[in-house]
Amino acid sequence: MKFITKEIKQKILEYFDKLIKSDIRLPEIYYKNISNIKIENINLWYPLIPKFAYAHIFYDPLSEELVYYVEEPELSEDERLMLKKTKEEIIDKIYYSDIEKAKSKEEIILDYLIDIIRRTKINIDENSIIKIFYYLWRDMVGLEKIEPLMHDLLIEDISCDGYDIPIYVHHKKFGILRTNISFSKEELERFIIKLAQKCNRYVSYAEPLLDATLPDGSRVNATYSSDVTTRGPTFTIRKFRREILSIVDLIKNNTLNIDMAAYLWWAVENRANIIIAGETASGKTTLLNAISMFIPPNAKIVSIEDTREIQLYHENWIPAVTRKGFLVEGRVFGEVTMYDLLRESFRQNPDYIIVGEIRGEEAYVMFQGMASGHAALSTMHADTLHSIIRRLITPPINLPKELLELLDIAVFMIRARGISPSARRVREIIELGKYHEDKLDTNKIFGWIPAKDTFEYYDNSILQEELANRYGSISKLEESIEEKKLVLTYLYKKNIRNLEKIYEYIKAYYLDKENLLNEIENEIY
Repeated sequence: MKFITKEIKQKILEYFDKLIKSDIRLPEIYYKNISNIKIENINLWYPLIPKFAYAHIFYDPLSEELVYYVEEPELSEDERLMLKKTKEEIIDKIYYSDIEKAKSKEEIILDYLIDIIRRTKINIDENSIIKIFYYLWRDMVGLEKIEPLMHDLLIEDISCDGYDIPIYVHHKKFGILRTNISFSKEELERFIIKLAQKCNRYVSYAEPLLDATLPDGSRVNATYSSDVTTRGPTFTIRKFRREILSIVDLIKNNTLNIDMAAYLWWAVENRANIIIAGETASGKTTLLNAISMFIPPNAKIVSIEDTREIQLYHENWIPAVTRKGFLVEGRVFGEVTMYDLLRESFRQNPDYIIVGEIRGEEAYVMFQGMASGHAALSTMHADTLHSIIRRLITPPINLPKELLELLDIAVFMIRARGISPSARRVREIIELGKYHEDKLDTNKIFGWIPAKDTFEYYDNSILQEELANRYGSISKLEESIEEKKLVLTYLYKKNIRNLEKIYEYIKAYYLDKENLLNEIENEIY
């Protein structure tokens, strides 16, 4: 191609935009049962970046394990040289920071590539330009070799244990898989610095630890110095979920059943204070978001998070996030913590407070808010009720034991690895009652039966009386749950998974319950 017109340049950009920036959807494999397939027979592909990058999962007979290969376009020797020359020229003439701040990063990169093609008078076709452009975008705007992995909705974590060691991924369907991607020592050191820059943070030999958040919400933990991790720099990326699971998704995945969902809906509607507890990546925030959709549409809500993950469709909702400070002469300025946001939120008189995760002194403020009549929903790292109580009454929270009775429900999540690598289950739901004689009344209302992978309802709820005493008139448990089960069953049978559509039904339940229930009954029966 001797001459590249503006029209051809625009055509390339539009083509690239259509593929790279298209909506990422879960591949069909996510919805299929693969438990009966022999590991030796697994051999599947699915797109990560259409036309450019594909995931290939197959059985490797040499290592006798499943592996995850990223397959990308092969470059000829001339294309490889052109890619290298363009990269070097961009690095010589423009800093990465300039590219990051550019109005169109892709257009700047393409301009450099086209300029080099014109000056060198190389005869190159449009397909070659698009291939080279993809690698320039991947390496200079994206996250280089692991950029395709960031587009895989079935990958939860990406981890690197050092240089010249394969990257490993945690796949929702297949568990931990070795990839065909690795970094050399020089590549890895440079990549850790780039990760820090993407997070607007700094990492060096003097400050070798990085705990930060990428612009898309993914959490990054990295080490820079071999003095700290002896196999070389390391990183782990816990990917931000782009497709938030709805309550219908959770029911379909058997994370909980319809009875449990209806019970939690009743509890949220009647302003119960709920903590969702469990290990890391057990699905706490996903469940928190799903049950927060049950908040009445006219309620005022304030959510507080380190990283924005809660997604609601209520109009009267204030989403707040913490902010890192900056260091000046040994002092930190401008930091906004969970404690700061929570303390200020009560001055806005919300009906519901949603706290992404309680870890420290903000928990004390949250319980004070409960005492003032604000309903609270939150998560916590704990695996038993005893662990929750111990964390609440010991430093740094130091909650007086008498305030424990303000907590109404503890929901415990678990990663059910025996079921599948991605399976999460609500292990149990426990109601909390009055605190007297140095003991907290408790009642297990639901429990998971691992052997059958089913849930059991234990009846005899103690929460209805407590909420009635606190707020006066509340909806009756049994009658209300049956109504909510009807709505949830309808959503489940109709496969209505979209969060916004689900909220429309929840909103209709609150605003015109009788008509909604009649319509659903007529359609179901």
